[in-house]
Amino acid sequence: MADVSFFFDLPWWCWVLPGLLVVAWMGMWWASRRARLWFAGLTPPAAFAVILLGLFELSRPSEPSCAESYCPGGPGDLSARIAALDNGPGTVIMVIGLLALIVACALTIITFVVETTLMVRRSESIERAAAAAAQAPS
Repeated sequence: MADVSFFFDLPWWCWVLPGLLVVAWMGMWWASRRARLWFAGLTPPAAFAVILLGLFELSRPSEPSCAESYCPGGPGDLSARIAALDNGPGTVIMVIGLLALIVACALTIITFVVETTLMVRRSESIERAAAAAAQAPS
């Protein structure tokens, strides 16, 4: 089994976006079915966009680029860039996006399972009502 203690070592602010997703998802159950399905369908791509935003932030040079000379710590110094990954905002954005993606995928699966179950139950009750109406004396 995987070691999940990594998730518990994260600071509280890394959990704000996933928490907001859960709160918004719970609020969607009082909204229309269409709104729930749109929310469930759009949250995983939006969380993936946050991860891409973190990657974009990581790829941005931290210092001005040196055109013709070697600059230690600049974009050409790979070892300095790798060492700087731990404390940069891009890494934090990627972690928050990854947590949001995990939560969004779970909420999407739950939403689709519940909506499918509700759809099947509605169609069965309509069929029972139609059968009862057909058997009722005129």
